[in-house]
Formats: sequence, C-alpha cells, structure tokens
Amino acid sequence: MNIKKTVLVTLVAVLVLAVGGPAFANQCPTLIKQANDQMAGMDQSSEKVKKAKDLVAEADRLHKAGNHSESVTKVQEALAGLK
Repeated sequence: MNIKKTVLVTLVAVLVLAVGGPAFANQCPTLIKQANDQMAGMDQSSEKVKKAKDLVAEADRLHKAGNHSESVTKVQEALAGLK
C-alpha cells in the first residue's frame, strides 16, 4: 500500500510541474513588460526605480535560464517596490 501511495504522490508532483512550468514561462515576459512600462513613467534616477530595474534584469536572466518561478518572484518584488 505504501508503494502505491508513493507512486501516486510522485505522479501528481510530476504532472503539477509539467503543467505549472509552462504557465510561469508565459507569465514572466508579461510581468517584465508591466514593470518596464510602469518604470517608464517614473523618475529614472529614483532609488526605487533603480532597484526595480536591477530586479527586472535579474528576472529576465532567470526567465531565459528557465527558472520561471524565481523570475516571477523577482519581477513581483520589483512591481511591489514601485508602488
């Protein structure tokens, strides 16, 4: 019985990752664009814009490396800092 449960949990985890990964992959560019658009209308020399630019650049690098969940986290942090 324990083997069946382990196999089931493993299968569910694999399916979640298979479905969730591409969802984050599509979300990254949208959020990065949103942050860039928001920063465009702000004072480019302000500290919060400078920090947000660094976070967005890191998010873009993470996205290109395939680390989509980390990328989303970074860009959300940038957006929160712009408020």
